[in-house]
Amino acid sequence: METSSNEIIIAFLFGSLMLALVGAFMFVMVIFYQKRKIKSIEDRQRLIAQYEQAVLKAKVEIREETLKYVGQELHDNVGQLLSLIKLYLSRPDTKQKTDVKQLIDQAITDIRSLSHDLNINRVEQYSLSDFIAQELNKVHKTGIVKTAFDNEGHCEPVNVQSRVMISRIFQECINNIIKHAEAKHIFVKLAAEKGSCILSIADDGIGFETNTVQNGSGLVNMHDRMKLIGGDIQVVSSLGNGTNITLRIPQG
Repeated sequence: METSSNEIIIAFLFGSLMLALVGAFMFVMVIFYQKRKIKSIEDRQRLIAQYEQAVLKAKVEIREETLKYVGQELHDNVGQLLSLIKLYLSRPDTKQKTDVKQLIDQAITDIRSLSHDLNINRVEQYSLSDFIAQELNKVHKTGIVKTAFDNEGHCEPVNVQSRVMISRIFQECINNIIKHAEAKHIFVKLAAEKGSCILSIADDGIGFETNTVQNGSGLVNMHDRMKLIGGDIQVVSSLGNGTNITLRIPQG
């Protein structure tokens, strides 16, 4: 009887110990799960904050780029037209009235175009393809480099914020070509492919060794912005062979 009682006590104690261990294990697992959940929420909130900050920064940069362009156009084109009109009017001649009228019409047209460009929210109001076409038209007007745009069907980022990011990256690519590539042509293609938008920006400029500038702030910034919207960017270039930048964009 005594042996049987001892076995019962041992079994009871062992069972109690196992229950305690299971309880402790469950408690630790709950704590661990809660910590992981909190960390996941914090990581998600941090990514959202980074995304919103990147979108805001891109908007500011687009605004600055637009104002810079408008200021230059006012100085170089509209200002020149008004100076010519003033010159003609200072020496009245009936034969010059037609010339003055044409200059005034051109000035009005240019100012209307600039007023359209000053709409800072146009990147949010127009499709990605429309924005690209407008930006390439600006470049074409300068006469510095020829442009070609191949737009294959409807292709649009998942939301307006992503479009802002892509639009700014596109502007950066074009500005870099104009400033550094010494290119004669820019070739842009926008096409849908396997649920994504593929935006390709190529030039026939001097190119560069990608391994020497891979960590440059401009490329790093582009990579970071593409990562935030769930896309990626590939840069292919070599000395003497131009540059091809391809963006793979999640499509809405």
